[in-house]
Amino acid sequence: MDKMKLIILKDDRYRKVKDGSMTVWLTLNDDFAKSIEIGEVLQVLNDNTNDTCYIRCVGFHVYSTFEELYNKVDKNTLGYNETDKQNIAKIKDQMFCQCSPELEKKHGVRGIIFEYNPEYKTIAEMTEEEGQAFVKQVFSTLKKEQNKLFKAMQNADITAEGLTGLIKVSPAFYFASTDEANNDNLKSELNFTISRLQDLLDTIQHWEKVLDFPTSKKF
Repeated sequence: MDKMKLIILKDDRYRKVKDGSMTVWLTLNDDFAKSIEIGEVLQVLNDNTNDTCYIRCVGFHVYSTFEELYNKVDKNTLGYNETDKQNIAKIKDQMFCQCSPELEKKHGVRGIIFEYNPEYKTIAEMTEEEGQAFVKQVFSTLKKEQNKLFKAMQNADITAEGLTGLIKVSPAFYFASTDEANNDNLKSELNFTISRLQDLLDTIQHWEKVLDFPTSKKF
């Protein structure tokens, strides 16, 4: 089961997340960064005050170097407001305190595009009333996805029974036909069922991430 990921930021970067002047987090394009998925909620820790907040990943920038990323993306999203030359120097100083030019060359770099979510709370941070409402929301969402899946499975069963009946009544007609339309309905229903099953699995995996405890990486 995946766990909520924890990002530890310097005080100035943390404050820029909260005031909205930084909406892209720069990091190496390593296994940790690649494991972050669009829609995933991440916990952010201020390394000076130990305050925490939450962000949601909404996209990525992937480039070879931090300088290339800086030159290609909207500079207003990076939380730097000096000249390009000063910003590049500051980014390299900050990033190479945590990694090295060799690791930058090995992995490339990634900008995690995010939205600050001031309303988000973990289960531990919720009041009893908020926790009850949250659990109710989880079960309601899962129930809806389950109902969609069961309905799709029923439709596939009905279609399969119909084709089986056709084979029993007129096997010569069915097997002599070169028209693949005989199987198209069943294929369609089975594909739809698989799609609904994937929706249910995606929903379960989403809640697993939300309900678990954080791991950490500092950048």
